[in-house]
Amino acid sequence: MSASASSVFSSAAGPVGPRERWALRLLQAALFLLPALLLSTPWGLGPFALLALLAFALKPSAFARGWREVGRETRWLLAMALLAAAVVLFSKFHFDVRWREADNRLRLLTAPFFAVLVYAWRPSRRWLWLGALAGLAGAFALALYQVGTGTERALGWTANAIVFADALIALIVLAVFARPPGELLWTALACALGVGAVVLSGSRGVWPALAIVLLVALVVSGGRARKLSWAVLAALILMMAASHWIAPLAQQIRLTELVSDMDRVKRGGDHESSLGARMTLLELAGDSFAEHPLAGVGVGRFETVVMATPQCAPPAPRIGFCKLGHSHNDAFEWAATMGLPGLLAILAIYLVPLALFARLLPAQTHGRARSSALGGLVLVLVYIACGLTQSMFAHQLIASFYAVAVGVLYGFALLERESGPQ
Repeated sequence: MSASASSVFSSAAGPVGPRERWALRLLQAALFLLPALLLSTPWGLGPFALLALLAFALKPSAFARGWREVGRETRWLLAMALLAAAVVLFSKFHFDVRWREADNRLRLLTAPFFAVLVYAWRPSRRWLWLGALAGLAGAFALALYQVGTGTERALGWTANAIVFADALIALIVLAVFARPPGELLWTALACALGVGAVVLSGSRGVWPALAIVLLVALVVSGGRARKLSWAVLAALILMMAASHWIAPLAQQIRLTELVSDMDRVKRGGDHESSLGARMTLLELAGDSFAEHPLAGVGVGRFETVVMATPQCAPPAPRIGFCKLGHSHNDAFEWAATMGLPGLLAILAIYLVPLALFARLLPAQTHGRARSSALGGLVLVLVYIACGLTQSMFAHQLIASFYAVAVGVLYGFALLERESGPQ
């Protein structure tokens, strides 16, 4: 057994036993499966949650000891989750909304649990990195198969191309910033596959998030890692430029469509396009917030605002537009559906973890460019960027992954503050 594991369980109670060893193995397997199965299988986060809970059940006293040691460090994370839960539950009961609409947002309550679990058991972060590599490779293979067999845009197992692309960027963050020393080649290859899967998804809103990952990597990395970041950035610029002459590539990344949509909106106020529909949704969300500033229209009930528009009235409703159930923007979604409390809650959901990771970052003395605190900070920035064009917490997969990943990375960041990467 590793020295780190022995340090966890060495106590007056006696030597390390088989239950402790099995618990650590289960948690490390869970960390591998967390990103590995997220997009390339229909099971999502299920296997991770099952193994993590089994690890907890095998030695709950270790978790209790970890809580006593760093429970105070997680109080702001817990306060953020409780604030969001209070706002969501009030909206759910006030408007008699289905539980499934509140469920995605309530999963934030798991973030402090996973932070303490990682801190208490001290697993190796390498398992998280390996899982991210496997997850990116699997997602690319599945995306290639789907597009090759006639699917217009790769979806993975998410049934939503935008969600698929958002989750891919989150996996790239784990691959880049959970990387052990000397593992640059495999990381670069996996990230290239991830970018390829993003292209196959046809999602445009994730490119600013990918730019954030590259820019941070350029700023904090040195040596070969920085050179590689420049090479990747150059390759992406060349790909964008080539899309103007290579028709299949232009069609897949939908840049030509974006330019066309912008022209249509500018010339005639045409809101029938994808871009126009999003602008209409933001206008509807803003109007809803102005009309219901205190409580909104109810969590998960933005579709009622959409269905009340003239575009969705008989005899000729806009079929595609009327199926949109959220505003495609985090701040507008939470404000429109839960009013001012909702707006404050979504700000806390992003800004509190951002501040916690930023506070821990100067304490990283080993491999700062690959630290968990930096990875957590970039993950939050990526979610903020993706949240400009998507309602991130309207989808179970990426909402759950945010809660779990923030908790796991915060637990690792607390460990690294004490003794460096595990």
